[in-house]
Amino acid sequence: GELEETMMLSYLKAARLRAWLSGPRCPTAVQECKILLDRAYRPTEVEDDFGNDPDDESVQVPTSAVPTATPEDLYNIVHQRTVVLRAHLRHEGVIYSRSSTHVGNSLVMFYPQGVRTSSPVPGSIKYIFGSSGKLLFAVQRQSPLPVDARPDPFVMYPHFPAKLYSSTVSKHLEAIHLSWVLCHFARWEVSDGCVVVLSLCRVRPLEFYFRYLVVYLAIGLRWC
Repeated sequence: GELEETMMLSYLKAARLRAWLSGPRCPTAVQECKILLDRAYRPTEVEDDFGNDPDDESVQVPTSAVPTATPEDLYNIVHQRTVVLRAHLRHEGVIYSRSSTHVGNSLVMFYPQGVRTSSPVPGSIKYIFGSSGKLLFAVQRQSPLPVDARPDPFVMYPHFPAKLYSSTVSKHLEAIHLSWVLCHFARWEVSDGCVVVLSLCRVRPLEFYFRYLVVYLAIGLRWC
């Protein structure tokens, strides 16, 4: 209804503003204001600095980073008692965060095992950690719908990158490299136990996708 459309348009306007602030056409004076706002409203954590913003396919662990005790579930991946953990990472102007710090920035579409011929899958970044001198992501995949769930209505629209998933994420952690990440994705809960995952890959304008999704939310379809 009107509420869903208002939410989508507000999200779209915010996305446009962030893109403009980060782009080359933004005046220097306005960019200075953005820096001040970032400093005022960023989480006040010890490790919340974004560090460098390199253009290559990896980000090095800062030399000043202090290792901490490895969480139990992450130990199954790194097999070491201490590890460097970060709250955020910025790469090529895109900010990634662990889910406990910022859920939206933790949602990523990635290629399993880095195989780009495979279809990207959605996941949530639980940890940003250092391994072999590089920062990696420990990701939990978005769980698929149960086998007895209703058919996914988005299957009929192959050019619209939305798909239904379970609202839960896998308990299994997998380490992924930064170069395996395709883009962020948006996630909306449409019913108990069911979410819509919408890829935010920069192939089409965001407005195209959001307006498309608003149509489905507005007519009140029951998907699950």
